[in-house]
Amino acid sequence: MDVVVVTGSAGLVGGEAVRAFAARFDLVVGIDNGMRQDFFGPAGSVAANLAQVERIPNYRHHLVDVRDHAALTALLGEYGTDVRLVVHTAGQPSDEWATGQPLVDLGVNAVGTMNLLEAVRRVCPGAVVVLTSTTKVYGDAPDTLPLVETDTRWEIDPVHPYHEHGIDESLRTEGGRRTFFGVSKLAADHAAQSYAGLLGLRIGVFRCASVTGARHAGVEQDGFLSHLVRSAVRGAPFPVIGHGGKQVRDVLDARDLVEMFWHFYRDPRPGEVYLAGGGRERSASVLELIARYEYLTGREVPFEYVPERRFADVRCWITDTRKFRRDYPGWRPVHGLADILSSVHDHWVAVGLNGFPVGS
Repeated sequence: MDVVVVTGSAGLVGGEAVRAFAARFDLVVGIDNGMRQDFFGPAGSVAANLAQVERIPNYRHHLVDVRDHAALTALLGEYGTDVRLVVHTAGQPSDEWATGQPLVDLGVNAVGTMNLLEAVRRVCPGAVVVLTSTTKVYGDAPDTLPLVETDTRWEIDPVHPYHEHGIDESLRTEGGRRTFFGVSKLAADHAAQSYAGLLGLRIGVFRCASVTGARHAGVEQDGFLSHLVRSAVRGAPFPVIGHGGKQVRDVLDARDLVEMFWHFYRDPRPGEVYLAGGGRERSASVLELIARYEYLTGREVPFEYVPERRFADVRCWITDTRKFRRDYPGWRPVHGLADILSSVHDHWVAVGLNGFPVGS
């Protein structure tokens, strides 16, 4: 029997992994304890997503906390060497939340990852492991690049090699300013590389930029695009925090990210680190996203500027995915920015039409 284990299986990326891999494996084993609601309150709940994935016939859910090493080891031990793939998406995802609870953040992101990797090492060492890391491991290093300010965005200076394709894996991770979230994810990231290099586990590390999708339970502290659309549908003011809204991010649909995982699984390169993002074609500042959304939907986005900048909130991030595309030329993101905005909009409108108050 071929088994895939997905941690954070009720979340955005985990849920899309469950949906994609249910047709490709005999059994999908999901691990999620619903802690996102503890982080962000009812608006961050993934209960609706869990209810959907639990309807998949070959899905089996387990309410396990990744900080519980014994429980993780016992659970993976139930399936042993039948486990072919482990997709680790469970985590605390917010810079701001981590500032108030750094020990919890470290426990979930760093210790939880170590617990899972050690469990894999002991009971299913032949499995391929995919770790969802983050570009936040670079801290404020992108702000040391030469940048140019325009009317609507910050941009990498055209004279710099990163301008055309975006930032690649050569950007330094040492030094600079970094949030507690960036620290905990960097620890997990490096631990995964060590488990591959020292112990031979078949692990790939994916440093993700702004990943979103229709089922993203976006809140102010995590998931800005989903939160923007959710606020617009409600008619609530969206806070544009720092940089005058000119900070740039590139957006990747979670479904495209999961396909990256699939390509890696089929031809694993242990210990490799890949950047995962939407690239220049899917990049926009907050102001530009608001304008695009208003054009697509005809719906005005009420917003308010918050002048205070978040700590280590960089002015421009655009992802260069050429390393991954060189190793896996069959992968290309298929969901454009307009498609992503429309799908997120349709989701929040449908939630409202079904009688569930958006934001509840």
